[in-house]
Amino acid sequence: MKKPFKLIIILFVVVLGVSACTAKTITPPATATPTETVAPTETVTEDAAEPTAVPTGETQLVDDEGKMICSVTQGFFPELTEEQTAMLSVFPAITEDDWSKGPEDALLTVLEYSDFQCPACAAFYDELNKLMEKYPDDVRVVFRHFPLVSIHPNATLAAQAAEAAGLQGKFWEMYDALFSQQSSWSSLSTEEFTTWLENEATTLGLDTQQFMTDLTSEAIVNKIQEALEYGTNTIGLSATPTILLNGRPWSYDWSASTLGMVIEVLKYESEGLYTECPPWVIDQNKEYTATIKTEKGDIVVELYPKEAPLTVNAFVFLARAGFYDGITFHRVAHDFVAQAGDPSGTGISGPGFEYRNEISDSLNFDEAYMVGMANGGPDTNGSQFFITYVPATQLSGSYTIFGKVISGFDVLEKLTERDTQVNPDAPAGDKIITIEIDEK
Repeated sequence: MKKPFKLIIILFVVVLGVSACTAKTITPPATATPTETVAPTETVTEDAAEPTAVPTGETQLVDDEGKMICSVTQGFFPELTEEQTAMLSVFPAITEDDWSKGPEDALLTVLEYSDFQCPACAAFYDELNKLMEKYPDDVRVVFRHFPLVSIHPNATLAAQAAEAAGLQGKFWEMYDALFSQQSSWSSLSTEEFTTWLENEATTLGLDTQQFMTDLTSEAIVNKIQEALEYGTNTIGLSATPTILLNGRPWSYDWSASTLGMVIEVLKYESEGLYTECPPWVIDQNKEYTATIKTEKGDIVVELYPKEAPLTVNAFVFLARAGFYDGITFHRVAHDFVAQAGDPSGTGISGPGFEYRNEISDSLNFDEAYMVGMANGGPDTNGSQFFITYVPATQLSGSYTIFGKVISGFDVLEKLTERDTQVNPDAPAGDKIITIEIDEK
């Protein structure tokens, strides 16, 4: 069971997989940088037990400092390499000359290259409004013009109108009017649209005469033309809306629900990620059970420290650190699995470290109530785990089995059905109150 969509950084502009207004097609270079994120909690202070065996190579469990073998990951938006920075340098840095609204220190900065006559841009406008309404302190929107004149004859004049209104301090008011009333003016002739703009300027309380003078002034005409030429010739834009999130081009769904998930992940990241591998805290010769205390009752899991020592060590460490406290079951499908372990509740976060798969020939998913570690590909285990409701042999060999439910089956059946990846607005899930580890 994979952690649904491991997000990647796209290093150049791509045509959106969702609706977009497109002038022509371009082929981006293939690039991908997986990311995974979440916030850590307090550090376990008890002394770590040494593993009973410390093999070398791919089976090594601890390093010379007594920490489990893992790799530290970066956040949702990992630091760019020099090559990536160079490629993205075609997008000018945001300055005070840009049209911007929202806090400058917002968790999420949405930069859009947009066209007022583009239907997809109007749809994105609606989603941005929903997003900013829900997260007023966490979102900053920066708008840049890219009128697709080849398919939208009124787009250039609309851009000039927003700039003319901006000279009187009402750029965003005209921005709202143009997008919210797009269906009213989109099919008008140039003459009719000019009259529409004049009337709207009056409605917005602008100095209408000055607005009409500025509308076709050389300065504004040149500004829009320069923006179009730069976007076309330097950046290579061909579609609107073209969206950058925190400086990285975004080619995925841009609904308020999805971008809200990004914000939730960034909120947890702002509290900090684990920046080093966990200490070794288990003894493979001992027996471990985990009591997952939920809002619906307790689920008791027998852990397998011999078959999956890294996984059990990470799970026990995180549980004792309180990492799982308050986490929601973000995915529950009673004909498949119940999945939890993501503090952001989105299904796309982790603790800040990853470790390898531990596949045992003696364990498989041929029966219900097996406990596995979710991943986004080989050797990307973190904190997300799942419990099977039914035999799921298709998972065998790809996901680490580190335990089995021994009581609380009725509690599993009571968990609320939901999937945040399919429906980010799904009803609230059931929370894990805490996970207690018993060692014998």
